[in-house]
Amino acid sequence: MKLLHIKIKILCLILVMTLAAPACKKAFDVKPEDEVDASNAYQTSADADAAVIGIYGKLLSLSKQYLVLNELRADLEDVTGNADPYLQEINIHQVTAKNPYANPRPFYELIANCNDALKGFTEMVKTSKISVEDYQRRYSDIGTLRSWLYLQLGIHYGSVPYITRTIDKPADLKELSAYPKLPFNVLLDSLVNFTAGLQYNRSQIFTYPTGNPLNTTVDNNATAKFYIVRTILMGDLYLWKGDYHNAAINYKLAMEAAGGNDLGFGYRVAFDGNTITNTVLYNGQDTRDLYLAADKGWRSMFSYVNTNRSWNAEWYWSLPFSSQFKTKNPLPGIYSTTGGSYFIKPSTIIIDKWNAQLQPNGSPGDPRGMMSYTSNNGAPVITKFTDDISSLIGGGQWNIWRAPSVHLHYAEAANRDGMGLLAWGLLNNGIGRALVPAPADPPTFEQVEAMLTKFPEPYLFDARNAGATNTGIRGVWYRNIGIRGRGYVRPLSTTLQTDLTGLENALIDEASLELAFEGQRWPDLLRIAMRRDNPGFLADKVYEKLSRAGNPAASTVRTKLLNKDWYLPFDIYN
Repeated sequence: MKLLHIKIKILCLILVMTLAAPACKKAFDVKPEDEVDASNAYQTSADADAAVIGIYGKLLSLSKQYLVLNELRADLEDVTGNADPYLQEINIHQVTAKNPYANPRPFYELIANCNDALKGFTEMVKTSKISVEDYQRRYSDIGTLRSWLYLQLGIHYGSVPYITRTIDKPADLKELSAYPKLPFNVLLDSLVNFTAGLQYNRSQIFTYPTGNPLNTTVDNNATAKFYIVRTILMGDLYLWKGDYHNAAINYKLAMEAAGGNDLGFGYRVAFDGNTITNTVLYNGQDTRDLYLAADKGWRSMFSYVNTNRSWNAEWYWSLPFSSQFKTKNPLPGIYSTTGGSYFIKPSTIIIDKWNAQLQPNGSPGDPRGMMSYTSNNGAPVITKFTDDISSLIGGGQWNIWRAPSVHLHYAEAANRDGMGLLAWGLLNNGIGRALVPAPADPPTFEQVEAMLTKFPEPYLFDARNAGATNTGIRGVWYRNIGIRGRGYVRPLSTTLQTDLTGLENALIDEASLELAFEGQRWPDLLRIAMRRDNPGFLADKVYEKLSRAGNPAASTVRTKLLNKDWYLPFDIYN
C-alpha cells in the first residue's frame, strides 16, 4: 500500500536545511514523482515534518485555479481576447465538465494527502514516535488546511463528498462520485465541528513557534507564514454560518497577533508601517517605482523583502515559489503582457470604482487602483502578482490572507452583531477616531478612558492616544487608521453606523477596492447573496461586468445566477 504522494518542490528545502541530516536523507531521498512506502513513512519527527512540507508544496499547484475561480467568476476581472475557451467558460458561467479550472480532483488529491498525514500523525503519537505537543501542532495544522480546502469546494461546487478516511491510491478518488454529497450548509457544520475541536494553543496564532524546525528562514522567506492560520479559518467558517459573535472572537485573535516586524504594528492596519505615503498621494503622480524600492508603503506589501516591515505586518499566509523547483509561479502567465499570455485583465467595473473615489484633499481617484493595475499601450494589466520581479522567472509568492481581509470580515461580523460604530471605524479612519470623533487637542483623560468602556469583548480595542502632553496614554491600537484611511480616500457617511444593510454593502464594496484580484471576491458576493436570500446581490454585479464589456451572454448569465445556479459541475473523472 502506498501512502502520501510527497512531491519534492520548493518547500522541501526547509527541512534539508533545518533538520538532522540522516532524517532528511530518509525523508527526501526520492525523486519528484515518487511515493513513500507505508513501511518507511511516519517513523520519526522528521518524517512528520516531511509530510507537512510535502502537502504545502503541493498546495502551491492550486494557486492559479484558486484565483481564477474566486475572481474571474465574479465582477472584478474579465477575459482578454487572448483567453482560452476554458477561461471564457468561467467568465460567462457556462462551464463544461472537462474544464480544467473547474476540476475538483486537485483539491481531493490534496485532501487525500491530508487524510493520510492525519492518520500517520495519530499512529505516531500512539506509539510515542512523536510528542503530544508536536502531534497537536501538526494535526491541527493539516486538519485546518483540509477544512480550508473543503470550504473552497463548498463555495464552488455547493454539494460535495466529505471524506475524512485515507484513500489507498489515487485511482480510488474516482469512488468519490459514489459518495453522498453534503449540501453546503451541512458541510459547513461538519467543518465547524471538526476545526473547532482541533487541539492548539490559542495564544499561538502561527502554528509553529520560534525554535520549531518548521519555523525558520530560508532564502529570506520567513517560513512561519507558510502555514494556514486556524483562527482566521474559524472566523470565516463562523461568518458563513451566521455565528457572528464567534466569528469576531476568532478574527480578533488574529488581528491582535504580533506581526513579526520591529515596530509593533502587528496586523492593525496602521499608519507609518504600511500606509500610502504622501509623496504618492498628494501630487497624484505614478511613483510605483518608489514604492517597489521602499521598505514601506501600500504597494510594497506585494513584493516580499525580508526587511520589509509592511509585508511582515500585512500577510498572515504566504507561500513562496522558486524558479529552481518544479512548481514555478504560474500567475504572471495569465496576467502579464510581458512575462505571460495576458489572458485576464481588470474589469471596467473595478477601474471605474477606483476612479470614482475621492481623496481627503479633494483629488479624484483611489491610489490603490494605480497600485493594483497599470496600463500597457492602452491595455489594463493586473500588477499585484508581478511586483516581485522574480515572479517573471517563476519566483515570487502566492499571498493568500492579509490584514485588511481579516479586518473587513471582522467588521462584517461586528456589524451583524450590533456593533456598527466599531465596524464603521475599522472601515473608515480607525477605531480611535470612531470612538472619539472630535477629540480635544490634546485628548482629555476622560475621552481616552471612555474608549475602554465603549464595547464588551470581543469588541474591545485599546485605541487610547492621549499624547505625551497629557497622560501619555497610548493603547496598542492607537496606530489603527482604518482601511479607507490607510488607502487615503474619504471616509463614508456616519449614517452607516446605524444602517446594518448599508454598512454591510459598504464593507463588501470596500473589499473590492482593497482586495481586488486576490481571491476574495466570489466568496464575498456568494456569502451575502446566501445570507440575504437575495441572488440579485451577486447576479446583478456579474451582469454589469459582462454587459459593460459588450458580452452577449450577459442576460443569460444573470438569469442563471438569479435562479441560484451558482455552482460548477462536479466531475472527479476530469
